[in-house]
Amino acid sequence: MINIEDQSNRYQIIWDLGRRCSYACSYCPPHRNNKTSAFVSYESLCKTMDGVADYANLYDQFRKKDALKKLSFTGGEPTVHPDFFKFLSYVKRVYPDFSRGLTTNGWFSNSVLDKVLSLTTGGTLSYHCESTDKQKKQVIKNAIVLRQKFKVNVMFHKDYFWECADVCETLEKNSVEYVPRIIGDDHPDDKKSIELGYTHKYNRDQMKWFRDYWKQKGQDVKESGDTQRGLGRPCCGGRCFKVDSVDSYFLPDTNFLGWSCMVNWYFLFLNMELDLMWTHQTCGVNLNGEVAPLGKISDFDIVIDELEESLYNKKAPMITCPKTFCGCGMCITKSKNDISEMFNRHTIDEVGFEKVSQKESNWFTDFTTKRAFMELDGSNETV
Repeated sequence: MINIEDQSNRYQIIWDLGRRCSYACSYCPPHRNNKTSAFVSYESLCKTMDGVADYANLYDQFRKKDALKKLSFTGGEPTVHPDFFKFLSYVKRVYPDFSRGLTTNGWFSNSVLDKVLSLTTGGTLSYHCESTDKQKKQVIKNAIVLRQKFKVNVMFHKDYFWECADVCETLEKNSVEYVPRIIGDDHPDDKKSIELGYTHKYNRDQMKWFRDYWKQKGQDVKESGDTQRGLGRPCCGGRCFKVDSVDSYFLPDTNFLGWSCMVNWYFLFLNMELDLMWTHQTCGVNLNGEVAPLGKISDFDIVIDELEESLYNKKAPMITCPKTFCGCGMCITKSKNDISEMFNRHTIDEVGFEKVSQKESNWFTDFTTKRAFMELDGSNETV
């Protein structure tokens, strides 16, 4: 495997509205959910959307074809924000060329369901086994109603594994698209993450179920190991991409250390509670090659000016991956060798790239969302 090339031409803005959530899943770490975070104001959301549009449109000026611009709202649970649907109405009216995606736990009333149907353009609903039977029945019901627009990520809890397998059967019988998800966004061998329950290890029968599922889908899977490293990974968003010119949506390995990567052409991650933006939620590599933010959301103009200067000087930053595990973003254009040919297929002739040197990536150097929230919350946890 030496080349991966995007086929979607999608620019995805993953927009974290805050950690406030209606669930409290044991495998969701403190930097992803709580019950107390303040809601960002409607005015701040609208102002940020103006910056997002300017940033995305700047990249479009240097593409051969304008990207499909997709907002993907996440949290926490976005639907608990009191101004969320008011804000979606604003985006729909003012920025109709941006699709309005939603990542949700799916536990909401019929009145909220109606708003999701009318104001979003699709997204992902997650099934979580630790919720109550009443909640889970409501989630399945909502998933069936939303099946034309939403797929379901079934979060395979190791202690509720066969319940999850039954849920997959129910979804399939009702023509609901789903993905069985191994739990864990950290490195699969992170002992502390496994100890805290944020990454799950599975027994032999459970891993056999995963392998059989993906083999039936025609995917190349690994045959050893009891975490994600021992299996491979599907694209979280269900994107189709080319691996050495062959269509795929699953990779047996996501170690891209030293590869040239165009992640910044396909993703932007905003965290409203931190007032910070990264290239990507789990990757986090900025345009200087560091695992660190691009800048502050409240300083969006500065971030745009810096990118504009690079692009107009024909020096688009080309990131060199500093990591041994890709938690998401594996589906976008990257190369182990020379990326020039693929870069030129996606960008106009007037722009070139400048390769950013590979930086060291470890707990002590990386400034991730996890680390930012630990500092904000005053935590001493080292995972």
